[in-house]
Amino acid sequence: MTQPAESLNDSMGMVSLHGRAVLIAMLNPQTEELLMAHVTTPQVALTVTKAATDRLTMGEFFEHLTTKSIAEFRVKFWKHTAVAHKIPTCTAMRSANTAAARYPLPAP
Repeated sequence: MTQPAESLNDSMGMVSLHGRAVLIAMLNPQTEELLMAHVTTPQVALTVTKAATDRLTMGEFFEHLTTKSIAEFRVKFWKHTAVAHKIPTCTAMRSANTAAARYPLPAP
């Protein structure tokens, strides 16, 4: 789980600890919609892309994925390029209700 203002470099640092593909999630701060992306490990077979800037936030990264759906990217401490694929949201997640209303906890 990441935050919109968190840097892409910091988030991908956490991804690197896993050493395998991961799902990253973030709540859209305006709509409270759950955004998710599948991120591969850096791939030797891909052309090495320019590293993302230090200032790029996860909110901006998810915004970019919204328009592209899939993107090759690299952060400064990776030698190789990885791929991020936006996972489409379900109808319930596009609801105007708050997250608490969409996911009610059972009564104690």
